Amino acid sequence: MIFLVFAVASSVTIGMIFKHASRQQLDRTALLTVNYAAAVAVAVGLLGVGGREIDQGLALSGTLVALGAGTGAVLIAGFFVLAWATEVAGMSLAIGVMRVSVVVPFLASWGVWGEVPSPAQGVGMVLAMGAFFLLAHQRSAPDPVPAGGGATTEPTAPSRSPVWSHVDWLAAGVLALTFCAGGAIDVLMKTFEEGFGAENSRVLFLLLAFGVAFLVGAVIVVRRGLRDGAWPTLQTVGWGVLLGLANYASLEFLLRAIEGLPGTFVFPANNIAIMVLAALLGVVVWGERLSRSNRIGLGLGCVALVLLGL
Repeated sequence: MIFLVFAVASSVTIGMIFKHASRQQLDRTALLTVNYAAAVAVAVGLLGVGGREIDQGLALSGTLVALGAGTGAVLIAGFFVLAWATEVAGMSLAIGVMRVSVVVPFLASWGVWGEVPSPAQGVGMVLAMGAFFLLAHQRSAPDPVPAGGGATTEPTAPSRSPVWSHVDWLAAGVLALTFCAGGAIDVLMKTFEEGFGAENSRVLFLLLAFGVAFLVGAVIVVRRGLRDGAWPTLQTVGWGVLLGLANYASLEFLLRAIEGLPGTFVFPANNIAIMVLAALLGVVVWGERLSRSNRIGLGLGCVALVLLGL
């Protein structure tokens, strides 16, 4: 159980670092690149000293390498979008949307691999989609009052503008990208499990994907540095290392939790705890405001995650 607690804490730490990075306006691409370098270094170090045992190797083939490369590219893209969503929509909603994106691999399992969901899972998928739309509903900021334009005494007609005219479409769009990216990562991992999982190590495959994610980010950072002289600052590198430690820890502790507890308990409990804790910290620490629809969306998301785990 302690590993599950550490997994939740590590995942929420990722959101906290993203929130801090957005406040400090740190270079997002450099932050993520250093993050994957640190995560790979920790993973290789643990494997080298026997801190993480693996009972299988990784039989590299063209298809598996392509899958690993694609997973790595989607990983860094997904993290980039999550960091962006944390900046424009808040940590509470960004992490909530990322967690309910678990419905995407359920739909893929049904449509691609013929795994028919149970009635409870079917209801959970519907609720998860509803939760996404409620979480992504961000109201735009009210128009500023012109200078010198105080309150008028003239009566104004009630606003008849449609509800969608008050939606913050940038935040909604970035949250939608976050949902798609989170779902895509889970589908790629499902593809690995179905096609290669019986003969290959999941840990080594993740290490391959992390390495590719680092290379993708490194190419962008080096190219930009050579072209514009915009190299990562020491502050960005430091926070990137901390992010990489939290990133790897979230996966390592989750894998260890699964070794001692049933997955039907671990996955829903992990996702729900992360959603709730991130929302609380977002409100208490960062002063984020959740609308009524956002709060309902978080509640629906928690119920959906329970049903999807049945």
